[in-house]
Amino acid sequence: MPDFQTLHTEAGLAAIYAASGSEQITLTHMAVGDGGGLDVIPDPSQTALVREVFRAEINRVYKPDPSGDPTRFAAELVVPATEGGFTLREVGVFDADGSLFAVGNLPATYKPTEADGAYADTVIRLEFIVSNAEVITLRVDPNVAVASQQWVVNNIVAATVIPGGTTQQVLRKVSNADGDVEWADPTDANITVSTIEERQVLAGGQTQVDLTLTNTTGLAVYIEGLRLPNEAIAEGWQPDGSLSTRLHLGQSYPAGSELIAVQNEPASALPEALRKDQNLADVPDKAAGRANLGVPSLDQMRQRTPTGAVMDFAMPTAPAGWLKCNGAEISRTVYADLFNAIGTIWGGGNGSTTFNLPDFRGEFRRGWDDGRGIDAGRSFAAAQADAFRAHTHQLVGNDADTGGQSRAVHIDDDGKEGRIDVTEPTGGNETRPRNIAVLTCIKF
Repeated sequence: MPDFQTLHTEAGLAAIYAASGSEQITLTHMAVGDGGGLDVIPDPSQTALVREVFRAEINRVYKPDPSGDPTRFAAELVVPATEGGFTLREVGVFDADGSLFAVGNLPATYKPTEADGAYADTVIRLEFIVSNAEVITLRVDPNVAVASQQWVVNNIVAATVIPGGTTQQVLRKVSNADGDVEWADPTDANITVSTIEERQVLAGGQTQVDLTLTNTTGLAVYIEGLRLPNEAIAEGWQPDGSLSTRLHLGQSYPAGSELIAVQNEPASALPEALRKDQNLADVPDKAAGRANLGVPSLDQMRQRTPTGAVMDFAMPTAPAGWLKCNGAEISRTVYADLFNAIGTIWGGGNGSTTFNLPDFRGEFRRGWDDGRGIDAGRSFAAAQADAFRAHTHQLVGNDADTGGQSRAVHIDDDGKEGRIDVTEPTGGNETRPRNIAVLTCIKF
């Protein structure tokens, strides 16, 4: 909530609603107060200021931008130089019936008198919106208006003498401490009018929406937190041609979708904001956002290390995003991406909800022949037992007939028994190259 704001009171909103028929609203007086010596927060239920210190007829009620929004008005109060000795903290606008139409709070500003050695007219202006431009009676007091403009001109001249500030700002006291001053706009006040928010749950196929109440402008329509454009397109919405409380959606939405209609939305002219509870799911162009941040998408990350990739690691535990290649049976839904990548090549699990990881523990991996012909006849993922390549050995031994000289072992063709020497076994229980044990994992 902003520090300083102005709200329509409940009486003011009722007057606007009633004036939507044939009545008119006549704003006659404005008042300022000191809040009883304390800062105040405007309350729509207020019927009077906390402590009123000055009241006068409204200087003028006018349209601040004649070529702009026809339902936007401003009410202006001039506190003359002869009045002062109080601190301005609150302001109110009253109609012809004496009802408080709008109330607001002001930055605490002391209104000096002639005895203080510095005094001038003070002009306070409040802007507000009504649903129909015809319901407000315009008032202008040209004599006071001319005087206030002269006061503004005088202060602009002073601003050119004192360093700091910008064009049309004035130097004013922030507190009673010497030198505690600030440059500020002498006429503008921050105005915030209450918004009216209505929530509905859409039925399947529903495109017509009837609101409970419409009594102001600036309607914004949201579906599931996303604001719809006010355009005659499928993604937009349009007001009804005859009923002010009815609107039409450009398309239907799933049953149970939440619609929020916000009247007089302060951000209605601003680009659509991201909702905190969506956790960036409502970013319009996610690819452009990632490109601006230099962040790759999940698909791009998988292209760098795709699901199903196998890699060796120099630690005994699998890192995040990887599983040990130990033949484990895992869920097809929990690891859906991996299941889509390898299927049941390494085992079908229970045949319906699980599948198996490859088991590379204690195994040497060999590149799939894939038609080359070096390891022909093998299908992908097929296991292969250990083997020696076929070869021969020449054995030699000692024979007494040759004086102990070595000779080839043989059996004579005539059937005479020759000498056969048998070599002693040597080696371990498998054939292997020199190696180091590492952990083999698969990307899921």
